[in-house]
Amino acid sequence: MRFARFVLALQALVMAALGLAYNFFPYEMANLNGMLLMESQSIDQMRTWYGGLQMGLALFLLWALRTQERARAALVMLMFSMALLVVARLTSLLVNDGAMVWFDTLCLAWQAIALALSAIAWWPIREEPSSTEEPSSTLEADANAEYFDEPPKPFRVGNDEQEQLSIPPTACVPALSPPETTTTSQQIS
Repeated sequence: MRFARFVLALQALVMAALGLAYNFFPYEMANLNGMLLMESQSIDQMRTWYGGLQMGLALFLLWALRTQERARAALVMLMFSMALLVVARLTSLLVNDGAMVWFDTLCLAWQAIALALSAIAWWPIREEPSSTEEPSSTLEADANAEYFDEPPKPFRVGNDEQEQLSIPPTACVPALSPPETTTTSQQIS
């Protein structure tokens, strides 16, 4: 589990750094990718998809460090996303006749390394039950144990319950009596 946490933390650090760089330096990061930002909408798209999405994924990876179940799910997400990024970059390399900017080559190498590290980190924890539970779920289970030790009893309405509680059957129904009428002479006195 220690290696899985290391991989998640490392990938979160890389994603957060790239996300911040794309948010604060969109022109420079676009130039590294061989893109030219011409309109303000293109800058917004750069900040949103390249910056915001990567920072959101970095926060998710940091959140996943807490438990083994979360780490397992985050590693699977990381494996799928890195595998598809590697396939997309290789496809682009084949379609563009081998023309790739140096930054894209560096990204391809990092994504392949991240894919391999994620798979290596996921393999030992793929089916193991977690050794530690979150403290809040353990406390809730202990507090509610007395209520859920036996199956629920059926709910009955009728004479059996009224007899057990010593409630007369007429006590459950409010008595209907005609309203009292008073005359004006009684109200004055």
